Amino acid sequence: MRVALYCRVSTEEQAMHGLSIDAQKAALDEWAANHTYKIIDHYIDLGISARKPISKRPELQRLLRDVEMGRIDLIAFTKLDRWTRNIREYYKCQDVLEANNVTWTAITERYGTSTANERLLTNLVLSISQDEADRTSERIKAVFEDKRRRGLVPAGKVPLGIKLVDGHYAPSDDAPKVVELFDTYINTRSIKETARRFGLTTQGISYMLRNKTYLDTGLIDEQTFNLANNIKQTRGQRATRTNRVYIFSGLVVCPYCGRKLSSANNNGYNAYRCCRKDEALCEGYYINEKKLERYCLSQLMPSVKEYNLAIKKKKQKAPDISALKAKRDKLTDLYMENLISKEKYAEDYKALCNAIIEAESSPRPVSTEEIKTVLSAYDGLSDAGKKAFWSRVLTKIVPRPETGDFTLLYTNGNISCDILRYVHNGIN
Repeated sequence: MRVALYCRVSTEEQAMHGLSIDAQKAALDEWAANHTYKIIDHYIDLGISARKPISKRPELQRLLRDVEMGRIDLIAFTKLDRWTRNIREYYKCQDVLEANNVTWTAITERYGTSTANERLLTNLVLSISQDEADRTSERIKAVFEDKRRRGLVPAGKVPLGIKLVDGHYAPSDDAPKVVELFDTYINTRSIKETARRFGLTTQGISYMLRNKTYLDTGLIDEQTFNLANNIKQTRGQRATRTNRVYIFSGLVVCPYCGRKLSSANNNGYNAYRCCRKDEALCEGYYINEKKLERYCLSQLMPSVKEYNLAIKKKKQKAPDISALKAKRDKLTDLYMENLISKEKYAEDYKALCNAIIEAESSPRPVSTEEIKTVLSAYDGLSDAGKKAFWSRVLTKIVPRPETGDFTLLYTNGNISCDILRYVHNGIN
């Protein structure tokens, strides 16, 4: 009998007696030896909740792949809750097992699937386990929400650049380092390069970039945070192995297949080409960097003027913020005088607050004088400075072979970022 031994422990359970990975593994090994089973492999999910879906449990995924490859006859775990506490995910696994004639056993419990009674008992235990997990989650969320209402930090580790002062977040001595880290990632579009410069792991950099604590505390502004995560989501181009800097790397896509163009040296000149060879239109397609740079510079001022005009038109149609606030105050007076129901008040108050937030957060026009300053200083930037500049202004460049020009997609759909900052700070 070929047996796969599965172990799992969540972060909260690691310190509890009898639930450690070592304890599970020892019990399973002894059980397999007593039954003279052949152990195919140990599948160990560390620090993962039993409520997590299969897609979030890498070792369980690997086990199921081995099941489908016909390598396993039986799966063993110490207790059913090591396997899952989620009924839906349990049946997803069970479908795979049954399709491949594989069974499972919990070596310290008496559950199974061979009879109707065993299946009923298994369903009952899973339902109770899931309900217990749900109730625990609700209690924790209620505690966290109460702390948030009182302006306190809910729980969890404090990230780099942040410290706790009387239960509240505050910038630490490392705060400037975090700001510099975000800037470095945006400028290089490379998690690996950012990790190298700051002496951190790539996983650590990835976690920091998506940590909303920096956004909530105001350490990182919303625009920088969103830009960094948009770059991360679209996967910036890998750093080149040479010292040559390609100022549009990670931004230019193939007009035929949509893949990002690779940086290339074409007879001593920077260029971008498509590496796909299975498509006749893509093969050999490349763009000269100087041509692209001239086009982007020529479009910067016209794009700013077009953007400012769109904002002006939008503001003409935008609601008056002071009128909205007055309406909100009047609504509160009506509620205090018992002239409207609590439900109606809550519904209308929320709608007015959302309208005020939307009106107050509307984009502001970009100064054309500042753009002129940028353009006059542009030639004095190093290639690294130019790359940092375009990384903050553009999100994508799509060549148009039929016309010989390009479609430029600006940051957040416009040029609202503080681009002067990256010229005046001397990125040279």
